[in-house]
Amino acid sequence: MLKLYEKNESAFAIAWIVAYVVVIGSLQANLGDQSWAGLAALVAFTLLSLAFLRATNTWQKYGLIGLPPAKPYLYFVPLVLIAGVNLWAGVAPQATGASLVCAVASMALVGWLEEIIFRGLLFRAMEKDGLTSAIVVSAVTFGMGHIVNLLTGHATFETFLQVGYAVAIGFAFVMLFHKSGCLWPCIAAHSLIDVLSVLGNQNFPDELLVIGSVFIIVVAGGYAWYLSRLPVESA
Repeated sequence: MLKLYEKNESAFAIAWIVAYVVVIGSLQANLGDQSWAGLAALVAFTLLSLAFLRATNTWQKYGLIGLPPAKPYLYFVPLVLIAGVNLWAGVAPQATGASLVCAVASMALVGWLEEIIFRGLLFRAMEKDGLTSAIVVSAVTFGMGHIVNLLTGHATFETFLQVGYAVAIGFAFVMLFHKSGCLWPCIAAHSLIDVLSVLGNQNFPDELLVIGSVFIIVVAGGYAWYLSRLPVESA
């Protein structure tokens, strides 16, 4: 795999995306969102990502060294507002006991992996050939990847709303990474969003689901626009 990375970074990123979607998507479809097998697979992917970063010494390239100043990025408050939507219907964990621990750990790892893959590998591979296309592809592929939720029993209407607001979140995340050069805020926010999705009550009425989705799109889209006006942090 390292030879592929050295030869073609974009192909390497796509290989990671395909492997991640196929393996994790299949496990979720067959065993559910809180399976120990799914957690084991996520741990395996995480260890592989860490091994890759260590072997290539690309921690700085992928924004994993240091933290950006919070003030220019509005103290990341828009990301917290987006995550909070998952608690609009109250707190009602989808699992209890060991299953809840498994679900929370899984969602935290998803935040790490998807940011490494979509904002790290894919965006960094493509930006050399065109910044605008790299931003768009990173955001859109991230959103479209949520279509796999149809395989896990999620309703079609809910899934397509999720794809829409995931694209908006993708734009906010990739702009934050591009401008700050740091991936940690994106990882933290992504993990928080996913963990709160497990802890929050998911029995949203359709009206609240639509309102929440529009809220996320407006906040994430507005934040992405604001970030686009900022200068790029010097290395």
